[in-house]
Amino acid sequence: MLFRLFFKLLPVQVMIVAMGAVNSIVDGTVAGRCIDSAAVGVVGLHFSFVNVLMATGSVLLGGTAVLCGRSMGSGDIKRTNAIFTLNLTLTLICGAVLTFLSFTIPGEIADALGTSPALKGALTTYIIGYGIGIIPQMLSQQIASFLQMESRNKLGYAGVIGMIVTNVSMDIILVSVFDMGIWGLALSTSISNWIYFLILAPYFFTKRSHLQFDIKNICWSETIPMLKIGFPGALLVFCLALRGITINRILLKYAGDDGLSAQSALFMLNGLYVSFAIGVGSTLRILASVAFGECDRDSLKKLMRIAIVRTLPLSLAVTAIVMLLASPISRLFFPDTGSTVYRYAHQLFVIYACCIPFIVLCQIAANYLQAGEHNLYVNIISVFDGFFSMVIPSLILAPILGALGVWLANPIGIFMTLILSMSFAFVFWRRAPKGEDEWMLLKKDFGVADSDRLIMDILSMSDVTDTSSKVQAFCSKHDIDKKTAFYTALCVEEMAGNVVRHGFGGDNKNHTAEARVVILEDGVVIRLKDDCAPFDPMEMAALISDEEPEKNIGLRMVRRLAKDITYQNLMGLNVLHIRM
Repeated sequence: MLFRLFFKLLPVQVMIVAMGAVNSIVDGTVAGRCIDSAAVGVVGLHFSFVNVLMATGSVLLGGTAVLCGRSMGSGDIKRTNAIFTLNLTLTLICGAVLTFLSFTIPGEIADALGTSPALKGALTTYIIGYGIGIIPQMLSQQIASFLQMESRNKLGYAGVIGMIVTNVSMDIILVSVFDMGIWGLALSTSISNWIYFLILAPYFFTKRSHLQFDIKNICWSETIPMLKIGFPGALLVFCLALRGITINRILLKYAGDDGLSAQSALFMLNGLYVSFAIGVGSTLRILASVAFGECDRDSLKKLMRIAIVRTLPLSLAVTAIVMLLASPISRLFFPDTGSTVYRYAHQLFVIYACCIPFIVLCQIAANYLQAGEHNLYVNIISVFDGFFSMVIPSLILAPILGALGVWLANPIGIFMTLILSMSFAFVFWRRAPKGEDEWMLLKKDFGVADSDRLIMDILSMSDVTDTSSKVQAFCSKHDIDKKTAFYTALCVEEMAGNVVRHGFGGDNKNHTAEARVVILEDGVVIRLKDDCAPFDPMEMAALISDEEPEKNIGLRMVRRLAKDITYQNLMGLNVLHIRM
């Protein structure tokens, strides 16, 4: 089940990252072909400001993912909704502030981005036009992630398609037909951001949405924890923005405008190139946060194995594709294959492709640490990875090798970041880690002992039948009284059987379920997960009239026997917690 869920969430996480680069790629391509190569540099310079927008959103998105994951893991749907409301409210406020700055001080922003006098006018124009779409861009970044929790992936894909089609068509109309230049490029992007937002947002105003925006239920007290948890991811993006400005200055000094334009092309493509790596990390963070909320040691181990063993071969395939496309993509931005700028770009794309598998490993390490709330070390990694890892090698190599020295700084910096990430296990234990648990920073008192939990995979009705004897034997082994053991077994068998009878045959898909019984100090807890259609058994039981006692006897029985029952359906899973 975990494997299927991981690869169900992964494409959408990749899409969320990639769509942030799509508009810049479209703008860069149109700029290089319909305006001039200097216009590519303008879009590239502005990309550092886009990183600031993404960083702001990353604070909220990263913190929200962890907090929502933990509240989902503990079965607290009310808190999940409160965090959802807080996220969108803070995003709207931040978006309004950044829009105001874009309109009022675009010249100052252009100077801060490291523009040259020749490019300042065009960059200022681009900043103002882009500012029109900042609010929908930032809100869409958050909403796309929440849609994934609602298993509305198709709607997310539709939004991306609508955004791309709008941006391409508007670029053709405003730049090629009406010759609006840089202003047309920026305006096209802003319009496409609004289209993307208007496709995604209406879903959350329907009754189908499990997550509800409720300003009366907003949880302001979660603001600091949200910012604290999400800050490392944002710190990385802020450092990347500062790094971009610094690298641009180094390139202007040692490789001129051609070096800057080649680097700008990579800035535009980078979100697409690393979307797989970041998607793997984000998916791991979401699922690991839920596992930490459930204190589920087994799921954390399975997640890490999936993330490393299953995704690294895929990252090698991505590397091969990027290397094969290096030449045509370079021509896309710079059609003259004999030019210096084309040679620089092709060289850079080939070298950067080799970094992708190592970026995947860095993302796995950083996001796992963030899910585990090891915030200090994640901050250290973010600063090093985002700035020093590349700037230091560039300062050393650029005076000797020119642009090539900057390009080689990429693999050097990423490898150093990976070494730094792995070193935390030595710092955490103050010695060399021993075994898988210690490499994953799992202390012996985390969760419950292996002997205190029973995990049963449910694939058919025969598995359901076996649960009763397994649960009673498990409870007896832990000296649980016979009455409680019997009722626990009865509840597991009834609810698991309900899933198989009504969920497994509801469509033509293959489904799985997992029943888990955990012994805690204050009693026995049952958790049942399945990937069938959304169904709240307790809501159904509550709707049944007392005048019809013969209907749904099993559900009524479970309601009477349980001390507490919570249900939620997020990320495509039904999750039922029953405390006996």
